[in-house]
Amino acid sequence: METNSKLPQTKWYAVKVLFESVHSGGSDQQKNEDNAENNMKLFEESIILVKDTNMEKAIEIAEKFAKKAEHESLNSFGETVKHQFVRHLHAFELNDDKITIGTEIYSRFIHVGQEISASDVIKRYYPEVLDEDGDSE
Repeated sequence: METNSKLPQTKWYAVKVLFESVHSGGSDQQKNEDNAENNMKLFEESIILVKDTNMEKAIEIAEKFAKKAEHESLNSFGETVKHQFVRHLHAFELNDDKITIGTEIYSRFIHVGQEISASDVIKRYYPEVLDEDGDSE
């Protein structure tokens, strides 16, 4: 007896996750210094590539990888810095079955009003690009 059951087709997914660096410990003097690093929180976006049969499973797998990537270390101020997973932000199904040079692994559409310029989008969603370019606007 021959069965004609097919295994579910696997697809590639890029899952964007968010990490937060949480500081604890260290001296009060160091914490009270007027230092930009002490007054800022640090978050990291990371994109994890996963292959599975559907997006929900891909997200679960990416979250497991992200949780395994959590770690802690000691910084130069004597603080313990915990790099901890916050949540997944977005998942993107790749259009290509094979990963090769030039394969798009992530895409996001940003909807804004007609009056919003590309420069305004960059300022709001990608301010670090302005810092890297030395631009003030």
